[in-house]
Amino acid sequence: MTQKKPFAIILASIMIFFGQFAPQTLQPVFAAVTTPVAPTVNVSSDSATGASIALPIFTLTEGVAGDISVGTLTWVLPSGFAFDTTSIANVVYSGSGLTGSDTVSFLDNSHFSLNINSTSTVAGGITIGSVTPLKIKATNGTPLAASGQITLSAGAVAGITATTSFASLSQIPGVANKLKFTIQPQTTSQINTSLANFQVSVQDQFGNLVNTDNGRAVSLVPVLVGSSTLGTLSGSTVINTTAGASTFTGISYNQIGTIQLRADSTSLTSDLSNNIVFSATPTPTPTTTPTNLPNGVLVKFPGDPTIYMVVNGSLRPFTSAAIFHARGKKFQDIKEITKDWLKQLRIGKPVGHSDDDDIETPPITITLPAPTNLSSSTLASLNGLPDGTVVKVAGNPTVYIVTNGQLQPIPSLNVFRSWHKRFEDIKEIPASVLNTLPLGSPATFADGTLLKGPGHTIYVVKNGQLYGIPSMSVLAKNGWSLNNLLQVQSQDLNSLNTGGIED
Repeated sequence: MTQKKPFAIILASIMIFFGQFAPQTLQPVFAAVTTPVAPTVNVSSDSATGASIALPIFTLTEGVAGDISVGTLTWVLPSGFAFDTTSIANVVYSGSGLTGSDTVSFLDNSHFSLNINSTSTVAGGITIGSVTPLKIKATNGTPLAASGQITLSAGAVAGITATTSFASLSQIPGVANKLKFTIQPQTTSQINTSLANFQVSVQDQFGNLVNTDNGRAVSLVPVLVGSSTLGTLSGSTVINTTAGASTFTGISYNQIGTIQLRADSTSLTSDLSNNIVFSATPTPTPTTTPTNLPNGVLVKFPGDPTIYMVVNGSLRPFTSAAIFHARGKKFQDIKEITKDWLKQLRIGKPVGHSDDDDIETPPITITLPAPTNLSSSTLASLNGLPDGTVVKVAGNPTVYIVTNGQLQPIPSLNVFRSWHKRFEDIKEIPASVLNTLPLGSPATFADGTLLKGPGHTIYVVKNGQLYGIPSMSVLAKNGWSLNNLLQVQSQDLNSLNTGGIED
């Protein structure tokens, strides 16, 4: 008896047989046209009024015959770019049977097209611009157009979609053409005093920054305005460009009058700054140093950070910023006296946490002799800038605090607040006054400041170090209040060394 084969096995055998011997045209094939990886084409702003930019050759390669259908194919440019319609690109067809227009046609300055008359019988392709290229230009010299893609906007091509990129276009600045003061110098200053920082940039003919320009020497010369005597600039008057810009710092001028600064560089058009009026440096008017020290006055000695309060004929030192602030004292109220006055006074016990240093009545006043041989730093401090004063120069955002005759830059808003300062406390002073004091290291959080970072621990700043506060009883014992707590970031805490646990 003959065994019957299952139907599924018989059907599989038939499919294998016909798969091996059937004509090739019966084999399933996936159709798709391929294009090269889209190149990036940088289009200079100069092309808006000058020569256009040639595009690379466009190619479409069929996967199988007939991938490119009969009809019209149209390409479109992204916004900000236009075709040079005088450059009519040629079109070449390959394979068998694929025919169409010999050249492209421009529908307008942002679209070109070609007609496909017949499809291929053997897979081929289309090449556009092999002899006469497509050319484009920027629509405007400035502002720079956003980058975009050349894409197919109409026509049927297997495997090509509306997002398929044939080229990526990016507008770039034109060649370096001129200089421009993009940050102007301040309009008034005193002679022999550094101007605030200002900047000169390299631009193309349309005013775009040429940010690829590096190492170009840009120089400054003074140009007299009016009939005053021409003086001399001091400082680094020649600065090389970095990313298309030269930043000038420390520039000063030595004559009274009005000038402009002219920026020069080889082969570039020069530029003139705004007018700068220079005046004489004023002679400081000495201030009268008080010759008496009433109860409650705050004093310190030059070069000594200790602050004292006069209480009933003695000087009572403060041992921490926390106690100082708890007494409602302000750094700007401190008077600096010379050490030869110390023999007239006696040093009492430190200002404590209780009321044992309250001032008795009636008040007692200590009268001292007029000071002699005050140091220059003392004179500068007493001339309107006592320790604790916060100052800045017009046109410069940096805020400084005067500390022991030095200017310490304040690096952050939290540090500013730790010194119990308000924005209205900031004094704006001429750079000539600022320059009478030496520059110190950046200010840190004031002693006695309570800080809390992302964690749960509360810290107090003592002698420039962080001390952890283990309990509310320790907090209360030292007279610290959570009302003065500053919430800070981890980097603020990391800027200080850790001193241990407060007891």
